[in-house]
Amino acid sequence: MAYPLNQIQDTRSTTVIRKLKAHFARYGIPDTVCSDNGPQFISMEFKEFSMNWDFDHITSSPGYPQSNGKVESAVKTAKRLLQKAVSSGNDPYLALLDHRNTPTQGLECSPAQRLMGRRTKSLLPMRGSLLMKDHGMNDRHQILCTKQRALQAAQYNRGAKDLRPLNVGEQVWVQPPINQGKEWRKACLRAPAGIRSYEVVTESGQVLRRNRRHLRGTGRYRPQIRTQSSNQETNQPSIANTPEEDQEEPHCEISDTERLGDDTNVLREQPQGYRNTQTRSGRSILKPAYLNDYVD
Repeated sequence: MAYPLNQIQDTRSTTVIRKLKAHFARYGIPDTVCSDNGPQFISMEFKEFSMNWDFDHITSSPGYPQSNGKVESAVKTAKRLLQKAVSSGNDPYLALLDHRNTPTQGLECSPAQRLMGRRTKSLLPMRGSLLMKDHGMNDRHQILCTKQRALQAAQYNRGAKDLRPLNVGEQVWVQPPINQGKEWRKACLRAPAGIRSYEVVTESGQVLRRNRRHLRGTGRYRPQIRTQSSNQETNQPSIANTPEEDQEEPHCEISDTERLGDDTNVLREQPQGYRNTQTRSGRSILKPAYLNDYVD
C-alpha cells in the first residue's frame, strides 16, 4: 500500500482534482486512471481534467464493485489500519510507515521498495545497507508479480466461465440496479461500454450501464438496416439519409412479435389438437418433432 492518503473536507470534483494534481506533479502523470462512478469522477470538470492532462479515465460497472476490486481492497486496508491506530492511541502516520515497509506476501518486497527501490527509515532498528537502493529489485518483482497474478487467475477461473458476448441490438433481460426492485426487465443492448460492460435501453426508455453478469441474452435482435454500400452491391435503389437520420441511435423498441421470434412460425406447423403452453416469462414450450406421429 504505497499510495498516499489525503484528508479532504468534501468530495467535490474541484477538491479531488486539486489533490490529484499534487500527486501527479510528485510521481508523474499515469497512463490510465481507474475509478468508480462517483459524481466527482463523472462530472464535466473531471473529463476536462483528463483531457488536459492527457490520461485515460476508465470507470467500473455501476453496482458491480468487483470490477474495481483493487481499489476497494486498498480502501478497506487503509480504513482498518487507521482505526486500529486511533483505538490504540498510536500515531496513524507511523502505522502507515510501518505498513509500507512490510513485505507483501508472495512478492518478497514491501510497497516502499516497489516504489523507490529501497526501504525507508523508520523507528525500527535496521542496518544501513537495507536503506541502500537495490537495482535488481524491479526485475525480481516483475517475475514474482507475474507468477502471483497467474496463480490468482488460475484459482479464480476454477469456478468461473466466460459468458457469451452480446451483440448491438440484441434483446436482453437486465437485472435492475440496487434499491430498484428484484424483477428483471426487458431491454435492448445499445453499445459496449468497456470490458464486460454494456449500455442497454429499457422498455421505458431508460439507459443503463450494466456488467455482463447482470445481463441475460435471448439471441433475438432486430435486423440491421442495410447501408448504402450494401444497396449498391445488390443494384437496388437506396434512399439517402439526412444528417439527422445518420445520428439516430439503433431502434430498440421491443414488440410482442419480436419477443416470440421464430417460434411463431413453428407454432403454426403444430398438429391440430396440440395444446401450446407458455412459461411465466412468456416463452413457448413446443412439442418435440419426434412426437408428431404420437396419437393421444
